[in-house]
Parts: sequence; C-alpha cells; structure tokens
Amino acid sequence: MNVANRRPCKPLVIAVSLTLILFASLTIATVRAAEPQSKSRIPTIIDKTLVAWVSLADTKQQAGSALTLIDPAEKFDAIVFAEIARGKWMAGSDTFQRTQRDQSGFPVETADAKTFVQMAIVYDKDEIRVYRNAKLYSRHKIGSPQPFKQDAMVLIGLRYVGGMGEIGFLAGAVEEARIYNVALNAATLAALKPNEPSAPKPIGQWTFEDGKATDSTGTFPPGELRGNARISNGKLHLDGKTAYMISAPPEPPFDQIVQTMFYKANSRKTGRIWDTWLYLHEGTYYLYYLANAGRRWDNVSMAVSSDGVHWKEKGRVQYKRPEATWMGTGSTWKSPNHQADGKFIMNFSEWTGPRQTIFFAESTDLLNWKRLPDEYEFQQDTRWYEPNGRWDCIYTIPRPGGGLYGYWTATPKKETGGRFGFGETLDGAHWKALPPPVVHGAGGGEAGAVEKIGEKFYMMFGTGGKMVTLVADRPQGPFHAAKKNFHLLSGHTYFSRFFPTPDGVLVNHHAIAGTVYFSPLKSTVIDDEGTLRLGWWKGNEKLKHEPAEVKLPAPARSDDSPIATLQNTFDADRGIILEGTIALPSTDDSTRRGLYVECEPGNGVGILIAANGAVELGTMKSDATQFKVVKAVDREMQFGRPARFRLLLKYSLIEFYLDDVLIECYSLPATATGRVGLIRGTDGKSIGALRAWY
Repeated sequence: MNVANRRPCKPLVIAVSLTLILFASLTIATVRAAEPQSKSRIPTIIDKTLVAWVSLADTKQQAGSALTLIDPAEKFDAIVFAEIARGKWMAGSDTFQRTQRDQSGFPVETADAKTFVQMAIVYDKDEIRVYRNAKLYSRHKIGSPQPFKQDAMVLIGLRYVGGMGEIGFLAGAVEEARIYNVALNAATLAALKPNEPSAPKPIGQWTFEDGKATDSTGTFPPGELRGNARISNGKLHLDGKTAYMISAPPEPPFDQIVQTMFYKANSRKTGRIWDTWLYLHEGTYYLYYLANAGRRWDNVSMAVSSDGVHWKEKGRVQYKRPEATWMGTGSTWKSPNHQADGKFIMNFSEWTGPRQTIFFAESTDLLNWKRLPDEYEFQQDTRWYEPNGRWDCIYTIPRPGGGLYGYWTATPKKETGGRFGFGETLDGAHWKALPPPVVHGAGGGEAGAVEKIGEKFYMMFGTGGKMVTLVADRPQGPFHAAKKNFHLLSGHTYFSRFFPTPDGVLVNHHAIAGTVYFSPLKSTVIDDEGTLRLGWWKGNEKLKHEPAEVKLPAPARSDDSPIATLQNTFDADRGIILEGTIALPSTDDSTRRGLYVECEPGNGVGILIAANGAVELGTMKSDATQFKVVKAVDREMQFGRPARFRLLLKYSLIEFYLDDVLIECYSLPATATGRVGLIRGTDGKSIGALRAWY
C-alpha cells in the first residue's frame, strides 16, 4: 500500500533472531539482554548548554536545527530556527514540551549567508535562556529539564530523527558545535571562540577542522554524514533537504529482546513501521512490515515468533532502490511450484517518477530475500486500469486449476465499475491483470486482503480511513458491501490483512498511538448470517504470563462519583489484561456502564456500553463528567447478559472485547497511568468477576 499522502503518527524502533527462547517463567512482556560490552562514555546530562556557530543559507527557511540532543524515546532539546515564528530562534523540544510558544518579542534574524552567529541555549534547572552572540535573546521557565543518558544521540543540521523519519533540516553551515553539561553564563559564552579551548571544558565538541565529524573530546561516538552533508574548510555544509550529521551509540542488541501484546520496531535501519503482513511456515510466524528509516517509506523489515505472541526482531530484509521515491507494502506467498523449487515470493511496490509499479523478491528460508530482475516488474494493464494510477500490494488466494489469483490496490477505469485490481499467475512471479471485479457500496481505496471463508469471499478494503468488509460469491466478483458490521476497523488502526493458519483464518493490523505498533492477532468470526467480525484469538492466552492482583474499590457512598477506581495501579508499560463480566443496561434510556482508563490525574478515557452492546469511547473526567465521544462502535449483534469483557492495556493503547468479539482498538490521548475505574459498577453486580494478568 502506498502511503505517500497519509500522515501516520509518530513512532520508535527493533530486529530478529531465528530462534525464539520463551522462558517458562516469563513474568514481563519485554526481556532485555545484558548490556553491551562496550560502555558508553556519555554521562547523564541535566543542566546543560548547547552552542553552535552557524550561518543560515537564508532566513526564510523553517524548522531546522543547528544542534540537537535526542534520546531513543524521542525526547530532545535543540537550537531550532523558525519553527513557530518566521525568522526567529527558539529552544526546540519534543512536542514543544520545553519551548516558549509566545515568541512575539523575539528579535528576527538578519544575518546574511556569509555571517556566522553564535547561538547558545542554556538549560539551568527550571529556566531556559537563549543567547545570540552571548547577548540574552529570550528566557522562560519550565517545569524541569529533560535528562539525557548514555543512549543520547547528537544531530547537527537536523531537528529530529526517529519513528517519524528525519524532520527539520537546516540549510547553511556550522563552523563548530559544542555541548556542556553545565549551565554557562553570558560572560563565559562571550569568551568562547571556535577552535580554542574553554573553561569549563565541553563534553562534546565538533570542530570539523580535520575534515571529519569527530567529537574531539571523545565522549560521543564518531559522527556520520548523512544525505548530501559535506565538510570543507573546517565547516559542515548543509543543504536543508537531506544533509545532517549524526553521532549515535551502537544499536542495542534488539535481536535479543522479546516483545508481546503491542510490538514496535527498534532498529534504526528499520525506523517506524506501517502496514504489516504475516506468513506461517513449519511452526514459525514471520512478520513483515513496511517501514521508514528516512523521509520516505524505504524498507521492508521483519520479526519472528514461535507462537504468534512473543516477537523477536530481525530487521531490514528489503530496501528501495536509490532512484525510487518510496516503497509500498506487499505480502508473501508460497511458490505454486514450491515442492520443486522450494521458493517463497514477496511482492512490494516502488514509485519512480509518475508511476507506481510492483516488483518481486524470492527466498528459500523466508529470512533472506533476493530481488528478482526488472523483467518481472508488473505494470498497469491500460485496457482496464489507469496508466499512472495506484498499483500496489498483491494479496493471493489459490486459483482453481493451479497458480494463484491476486487482488491489489489499483485505479480501475471508471467504466469498469471496479475499485481494486484483480489478476492471476501460474508461477507466483509472472502476473497477468484481468478485468477488475465490479464493486457495489464502496468508493475508491486500498485492497487489504481477500479470503474464502465458508462459501463466501470476504475482502477487507480500506476506504475513508476505515477498513470495511466486501463480500462476493465468486473470486471474480461482483463484491457488495457487507449488510452488517460494514465498518470492520476505523480510526486508530488501519490496513488489516488476512492470515491463514491451521487454526483458521486470522487477521493482523497495525495500531497508531504516536508510535505505530503491530497489534495482537485476531480470529475471524462468521455468524449464521455470514457477517464477518474480529474476535479474540485463543493463541493470545499466551499473553497472560502471571496473575496480577485486582483490589476492588472501597464500598460506595451516595455522594461518590459514578466511577469506582480499583485500588491498585497496574504497570501499563508491562501490559495488562483485565477480564470480567458486565451487566448491560436494561434499556436504551438506562445509565450506561463501562470502564475508565486514567491517562493523567483527573483525566482519562471512558468506555461506555449501551443496552444493545454499542460502545462509545472518548475523553472523560475522573468524576465521569465532560465525556466527549471520539469513536462510536456498534457491532450489530446480541451480547450475553451479563457479557464478558476483556481489556488489553499497554503504553497508550487499549483493545476492548465483549464476548470475545473485538469492539475496538483505541489510542489513548496519553500514556496510561495504570489506574482503571468501573463506571456504575460499585454494587459488585453490574461489573464483577474481575481478574488480571501481566
């Protein structure tokens, strides 16, 4: 799936080894390996001073950074130019946490491209002071300084690098950059000169005099030049588009980390993940994902698991060609001639110039992939498809008589009545387009996957920011919008894919919560009417590593809030599963019941359930007031009385199930505190039988 015009939220980092070691007594969701043998020399930095001698190519540029200190959690402090106000310097920080927003009184920069100015930002306990050529430029108070530890990275010429890629390039040149682990005063700043020693000594200093991006103090690792960055005449030259310097500690041993519940990539070469797909072979689950280590979607990376629950990262397995603008997602299948050739096939797209086309790679072990020659490139058949339209992400099913049918994201010509591509292959790698199936009840969008379940063919189709269900009697269509539960997933999660297994057809998808995560696998649930819903997969019982104590609320009083908060605080970073029963309201006019998940003292998210099992999720005060609906979900089915519920909670993500049917995967507005409340559940009957597991 091409995502050039979609703007996913922020994100983080990981990679994989072939063998998963699952400890019988695993009590936490993430197991970290021992520290690397090489010890970092970077001290903990709290009070500090960032200094850079910088010239700007022009003063109309916006949001670039001369010097950034950033950690793997994407917390950063930086010398930033013109992010909030044109032509003005500022103390940049993650989501402006330590940035002064009112910049009306800041002077506008007037130096020309040949003039170097000394910019310094001093972090002194609860105050930040910005200096230009040692003269006070601005000052403001903050709650507390951001500490940086031995995993800190330094960027010169870039504001941010992380889950969202590379953001905030500076155009100009840096003569020298320094980091001090003390708050310097104006007099000390005035005495600083490039290429001359100072008292106190900096803990990081990049002079570029030797033509290298080396910290002359030896504290930070050797720097690397990225993009079009170059060093000449003792200066780092930056083009404002691709160029920057990075000094980063060696990557942690991410292939020795086990993750459960919500998986995220940790490898810097992977970056943030987006669309996901899986393949199961001889008991090993292979998870692939489109990812972005730079400004564009540029690689396919992977993780492996022995149970579909505990994941270890392997890292990047495909990378876009230099001439391609970006990559698109794909899927993996067994060669129709696998018994003879032992091959697996992966497809992915690349957009070069005005056109997106599909390419292929092959593997014999599902880990090491070799790109097939360009003669295999699959292009638009202009008889039925627009020549420069979408052409992305083939998903396959068996073809009667041999070979495979495929469905993919495409732009059919209007007169066809189609919404996606359709074709066939005999060998799995040479593809032939066929007329697109006619679609009723859905506009244009992205083809997620098609599977035959029972006697029907179900497609999960992305349109309008939602995954919807289309149904057909034949692989060639026509496809119709599902009569019930049409909106399968929406909002905080997207692009679901089918995943055939011996346990039946499962479903995978990603979830968006700042960082993008791979969510727990779901089962497919088809009722007697042929309606598709997503359910709790029995394999996810392995998420329950150890019981967690549930301390019931104190007995209610008449003046108590409708929310009765459990007395214990769960560890949201470990991931918690809370299960119980809930008596649905008797009528639509009855007071709704549900759960409250705290995000900060006094504020959280409410999950309110109506008499028919429809659920509203949204922000709420801790006294149940000021409820603002963000998502409303009706799975259009009958639930038990009482109904059983499951709440999965980790970081800022939740999944909520009723009677083992997924209601929604939802992104909280902030990381959960671990406090959970029962809404109208104080009598022990409305909500009860509570159990929890880490």
